[in-house]
Order: sequence, then structure tokens, then C-alpha cells
Amino acid sequence: MFLGAAMRGLAHILAVGLVLFGLLPSASAAEDTDLAARFAKEQALVETLSRSTTPRDQRQLGDLYRDGLIFSADNPIRKADRDAAISAYRRAIELGDNSPSVTVSLGRLLMRQSGGEGFAEIEQALQALALQGNGDATYLLAVDAMENRHVPLEQAIPRLEAAAMLGSAAAVNDLLAAGVSVGDTLRQAVLARLTERAEAGQAPAALALFQIYADGLLTERDPQKAMQWLERAAQNDPVTAVEQLGDQYLTGLNVEPDPARAADLFRQAARAGGRNAALALGRAAIAETGMPVSSAEARWWLQRASEADVRTASVELSNLDLKIALAFDGAPEERQKLIMAALEPIADDPDALANLANQNWRSAQSEVIGKVLLPLLEKQALDGRTVAALAYNAWLEANGRPLPDAVARALIESLRKTPFVSVGYSNFTVAGLALDGRMSEAVLSRNQAIRLLFKAADDNVGQAMLRLGQLYRQGDQLARSDSFAKRWFIRAGERAVERANWELAEMQAGSRDQAERDEADRFYLTQIDAGDPRGGLAIVAARLRQGTLDGIVLERAKSVIQTPTDTIALASLLFSTGTPGYVQEAAALLSGLRQDELEPGDLVSLGRLKSAMAVTPEQTAMAFSMLEKAAESGSQVARTALAASYLSSVMQRDKVPAAIAMLQQVLVDNPKDPESRLLLARAYMLGIGVERDARKAASLVADVRSENGMRMPKATLLEADWLAFSSAGRNPAKAVALLDAQAARGSSAAERALGEYYLNGFGPAIRPDAAATRMYEAANAGDKEAMAALGHMLLNGYGLNQSREAGLGWLERAANAGNTAAMYELSRVFALRPEAESDTRQAIAWLQKAAERNHPNAAYQLGLAYLTGEWVDKDVTQASVWFERSARSGNLLAARTLKAVRDGITAKEAAIVSDTAD
Repeated sequence: MFLGAAMRGLAHILAVGLVLFGLLPSASAAEDTDLAARFAKEQALVETLSRSTTPRDQRQLGDLYRDGLIFSADNPIRKADRDAAISAYRRAIELGDNSPSVTVSLGRLLMRQSGGEGFAEIEQALQALALQGNGDATYLLAVDAMENRHVPLEQAIPRLEAAAMLGSAAAVNDLLAAGVSVGDTLRQAVLARLTERAEAGQAPAALALFQIYADGLLTERDPQKAMQWLERAAQNDPVTAVEQLGDQYLTGLNVEPDPARAADLFRQAARAGGRNAALALGRAAIAETGMPVSSAEARWWLQRASEADVRTASVELSNLDLKIALAFDGAPEERQKLIMAALEPIADDPDALANLANQNWRSAQSEVIGKVLLPLLEKQALDGRTVAALAYNAWLEANGRPLPDAVARALIESLRKTPFVSVGYSNFTVAGLALDGRMSEAVLSRNQAIRLLFKAADDNVGQAMLRLGQLYRQGDQLARSDSFAKRWFIRAGERAVERANWELAEMQAGSRDQAERDEADRFYLTQIDAGDPRGGLAIVAARLRQGTLDGIVLERAKSVIQTPTDTIALASLLFSTGTPGYVQEAAALLSGLRQDELEPGDLVSLGRLKSAMAVTPEQTAMAFSMLEKAAESGSQVARTALAASYLSSVMQRDKVPAAIAMLQQVLVDNPKDPESRLLLARAYMLGIGVERDARKAASLVADVRSENGMRMPKATLLEADWLAFSSAGRNPAKAVALLDAQAARGSSAAERALGEYYLNGFGPAIRPDAAATRMYEAANAGDKEAMAALGHMLLNGYGLNQSREAGLGWLERAANAGNTAAMYELSRVFALRPEAESDTRQAIAWLQKAAERNHPNAAYQLGLAYLTGEWVDKDVTQASVWFERSARSGNLLAARTLKAVRDGITAKEAAIVSDTAD
């Protein structure tokens, strides 16, 4: 037992803690006055029925065992006894009861028992019922054909359709789930049959109609009619239907949410024996659902559910006790004892421990919980409990800690002895851990892991096929090969691994082979026809990279864009091109969004995009206000995004301390938040708002990288910069290799960084041609910094043939996509052309845009233009405004010029010093 004798009495300590919080229930608070009487009456009835030799009594006994008996005199939760029910139904049949209800009930139970081994004994009777028009019997025979006899779905469809025609709601659901089109004749017959049964008081039929109208399965969605049928079902079914009614009032899916009524309905169902209702009441105090349920009541119901062996009840009870323990503000050692007491009941249950670990490893209290939970998981893992070992690894990985070799070896051995799902899937699990760096080379080499992965694929594990495709596509661990990647993606897709189809299409969309690109188009258009917005976003992204997006394809893509999230994503894709027409299209898409209706996450995305699109101070301020509003909701993502915006804006320097404080608070709430740590790392690296500390920056980046690997390109870029520029750990070749691996995973930022390394010699050597290739790939993928760099290279003929027209084109795209430096460079290009080719109108327009976006030199040059009257009407007041904005952005020359202007300097004297501005 957990910690041996040292744990004795900790339950009492927990009870004391609960008393301190006023959370222990009184006897009267949860007492059901007639429960003991109901329990005694039911037990007497079971005893009487058990002695009876009449078929009717045996049938009633079977129904009681099937639906569950009251657990005890003080626990109303019902616990079913499947084996006892089967025995009672068999006895009823032996005594002559061949009624449909007994036959179908026995058939259902035998179907679930040991893979349907005993189903054959009832099959003939079910076939006879099916011939008599019994839909439930027909459905059971169809399920037996598919699950136990492995008949292909297409061969079982006629029997499912027959069952549906005879009124089987389960058959209807299976047909729809399989994508089978239900014709009008069948639809009308099913609705008529179910309606007839529901009106006769059959709760299952009324529940089926609720589902049909709630989901719009066979008819138009009608929430009002759905709720009417659910209310009717609840009149005849005190448990299942009432539980579903409670869910509706809790979630508000088809009716106005009413947490108070939901709680009353769950109490009603729980007192009638409802297991799910008891869990819902227990979770109310954990998840803060809004239901008026005290911690005392929640704990009482979870205890009763746990006694009745309700799955996850013990975990939820430990969760609630953990919440109470963590809220304890007494001595740390007392809180630690409360945590130990909370976990003690599940200390020997690896499934419960794993479930709890998977719920808490990202919480702000993970370190506190981990001190107690991790030793328990480690013990179970070393004892050969696979689920505990996997949960232990997940917790350690999330916290940037390695998996001990002893646990890794124990996991491999436990999977060898008792395969997880299958031998092939076990091989895939081990291979994945090794390839992700979770197992050391001493335990399993990368070559051994690759061999295991191939074995898993040979055993038809679709996820293993997907991983092989990814390895071949990325050139990671295996030599890069698009043909091999394609082969494995196709095989994985055939095994119903959806992600494989998307990765294959993405790879084909980037191919130079037109036939491959056409294949990707066909896949995306098929997804659009199925109503999947991912298809619309993917085909727009692909066509933009190819330069082949037309109005027809764009309109088809827009036809499946419904949610604000997808609308913002599509607008972002279009805006990132920097093409004027697409920029206008993006603005039009966003114009239909109402800020007050957006979730915090969508408001963050919109604020970021609006900030990039802003060309005036008012628009920038509006973008910041969106981020500030989202942050007020308490969302960590929103607070991090706002802090990032403050840190990156030259005009928000007064907000830098607030940004640092915001990030530090996010890390108090969630110490492992990767985005906040990366922003702090950059701040330490550059000395923004904090004292410069390169080692602290490197440590933060290393932690994020160890936890996320290649999943966070930002971390990869920061680590590469550390390797390229730090004096302590300088390794330019490793920096380039790291960026190359990230770029192979589709990161345009990594492509651009590689271009910068090759362009400036940050890596082992200066390679202008390689820089041009990388910049083009990144620019074509919508990276505005890469667009600006590529434009500059084309203008100067560096790394590729000089082309002023192409260079200007890329600079304009970068500027339209929000790159302020590109705006400023365009103004200079147009201004510094030979006099016959100069375009002062465009020069001043781009200069104005760059200045409005707080480019220090642009604001200074615009101030000079107003001061001298060159390109614009002379206006000393306006000149002072722009000098002041430039000075606020950090331009010391602007500050001196502003002082001189206020002291009466002439325009000619100011122009003399302007050459030093750049």
C-alpha cells in the first residue's frame, strides 16, 4: 500500500482539512429518507424472483440485473450485473419465455461478452424475430455480421437498412455514420415508426427522435422539436433520458442554458441510480460548470459512484480532493499531506493514476502535484504497468525531463509481454518514443527504432505508415524521398489515417510536377464539397504559393468558411501575399466580423492581423485594443499575445515593464507555457525590459526545445541564433543544420533565417545563390520579411540576376503585407531614381505609410520633407510632429533636429544634417 504505514491516518488528515474548508457533508444534506426502504424492498424482490420458477419472474429478474440494482442502503447508484442478467434470461427461455424482449435483451448482452462468443446460441431466435419484422433483432444480426464475422460494411448495409426501416434507431445512426445516403422512403418510414413507438410511451424511441431532430440526421434540424421529444422521453425514463435532459440544460446546445435546472435534473437521475448523473454532479465542483453544487455534495456523489465501480469516479474524487488540498493555505507540509491523502485511494490503480496525470501535467500546480504523483507512477511503471509508464513519460516530457532508462526498459518489457492494443502498435509506440528522443541510445538505438517502425507498418499499423512518410518527406532519420513518402502516406490513408491524406496533398501541392499538383487540387476540392473548411484554406494556400489562385477557386474556398476562426485564417493567407487585390479581399472578409461576438482566441488572431494591416495610428490603436480586450478575459494566450505586441512596438516602450510582468504572471499560472518563455528569452537576449542575460535566455530556449522538439519553430530559430552568435556555445554549422531540419518541416521562418545566414555569413560561409533560393521559398510561402529581402537582392543583383522590376514587385508585396522596412525602402527607391525616372508621388506615399507605422527614419525624413517643403507643402508644425514621433521611436538625430527647430533652425540648416539619418 502507498507509503506503507506512513499513510495510515492521512484520510483523517484530509477530513480535517475538509472540515476547515466547511466541505464535509452533514448527514441530513445528502440523506435520502426512503433509500434504505427502497433498497430493502428491491433486495427482497430479487430474493423472491431468484427462487421463482415462472418465466415472467426470471425475465423481470434479468431486467433488474441488466438495468442495475441499488448499490446499498445509503448509496442509490445502480450497478448492473451482466452475468447474472444473462443467467436469468437464459432461465426464462428454458422455462418457455421466447418473447422478443427477452431474446433481444439476451442477444445484446451476449454481443458484448467475450467478442460475441455466446451469440450463436441466440442467433436462430433472432433470425425468427427478424423475419417477423423486429428491427432490433435485425440490427443485432447486422452488427454480429460486421463485428464477429467480419463481413465488409457494404455487404451489411442492406441488413442495416432493413433494421432502420423496421424502426431501429441504432441502425439509422450506423448508416449515417458510414456515410450511407438515406432515401426519402426509408427516412419517412423510420420517422413514422419511431414516432408511433414514442407516442406509445417507449422512451428509447423518443430519445432516438430527439437525436434525429437535434442533429438534423434525417430531417431539418429542429431544436424545439428535439427538446419536446427529450422531455417526453424523460417522463418514462427516470435515468438515461433525464441525464440527457440535464446535459442539454447544462450545455445549452438545443435550449437556453439553465445550470440550476441541470443540477436538479442530475440529482433526480442520480437518486434514481444514474451513474453519469452522479459523475456530472461530482465534476461540477471541479470544472466550475455553473451548477449550484457544493464541494460537499460533489464529493458525496463521487464517493457513491466510486463505491459502485463507476469508471473514472475514483479519479474525479481524487481530482476534487486535490483541488481542496491545493487551495489549503496552511503550512506547506500539511498541504503535502492532504495531497498524499487525496491520491492514496488510487495509489495502486495505474489506470486511475495515468488518468489523473494526463489531466494535471499542464496545470500551474504540476510541480506540487508531481512530488506525490510521480513516485506513484514510477513505481507502477517499474512494476510493468504500461499505461502508468506512458503517463509518466508524458508528464516528464511536458516538463522537459528525460525518461529514466530503467522505466524505458520496463516499458519495452511490459509491451513485449502484454502488447498494447497489438504487437504492431506496441512496436510503433516504442519506436515513436525512441525517435522523439524519449529513450536513450543505451536503451534503444535509432536504427533499432526505425526497424521497429517498419515492423509496425508491416503489421498494418496506419500511424506507423504515417510516421514513415513523414520521415521520408523531412529527410529526418531516413534519406529524403518524396516517392517513398508518397507511398507510405497512401498506405496510411488506406488504413483510415486522415492526417496522411492531408500530408500527402500538402506535399503534392508543393511539387514541380503538374500532375501531382492536380492530385492535391482534387483532394482539396473533394474536402470542400464535403463542407470541410480545411480544404478551402489548404487550396488557397497552395494556389497562392503556385501563383495560380483564381476567382472561381477562391469563391469555392469561401463557400465553406463559416466560423470567425476560419475567416481570420483565410484573410491572413490573402493579406500575407502583399498583392493589392488580395489585401482588399482580406479586408472585406474581416469587415463582416463583430468584435463583441468573438471568443478571446479569435480576438487575439484578429488583433494580430489588424496590427499587421494597420497603416494609421488609429488602426494600430484599434488592433491593440482588441488584444487588450482579449487579455481582460484572463486568457493566457491573449495575455501572451498582448505582451508580445508591447515588446515589439517601438511606440509602446512605456508598456515594456507591464509586458514583462504579464509574461511572468502567465508563467506563475502555467510555468511551462512555451510562448511566454520564448518571449522572455528574447527579452533577456536583447535586454528589453530586463537586464541582458544570454545564459538565462539560452536556458529558457533549451527548455522549450527539449519539451517541444521541432514543434515550435520560434524555439528553433532562437536556439540557432544562440549557436550562431554566442561566444560560449558558438557552432554555426549546427545552427544551419537545425534551421534546415525546421525548414524541412514546412517553416517559412526557418527558410528565411537560412537565407539570412547564407546572405550574411552567419553560418559556415557566405552563399548568395543559396540565400536567394531560400529567400524565394520563404517569400513564396508568404513571409513578408523574406519578400523584402528578396526584393532587395533583386534590386542589387545579389545572388541572382539583377531585375529592378522584379525587385520592386517583391518590395511592394512585402510592404502591402505590412513590412515597414519595405515601405521605407520603396520610398527611397522612388526618390533616388534618376530625375527623369523619379516618382515623388509614390516616394512620399510610401514614406508616409512607413512613418505612420513608426519607422524611425521614415518619420524623420517625412519631418524633413515638411520642414523643407520638398515633395509636400511646407509645414513646420507637421515637421515637428514627425520629428517628435521619430524621436520617441529612438532616433537621436530626430530629437536633436526637433530641439533645433523649436530653437528656430532654418530648413536649409536642417537639411545639411539629414544625410546622417540613415
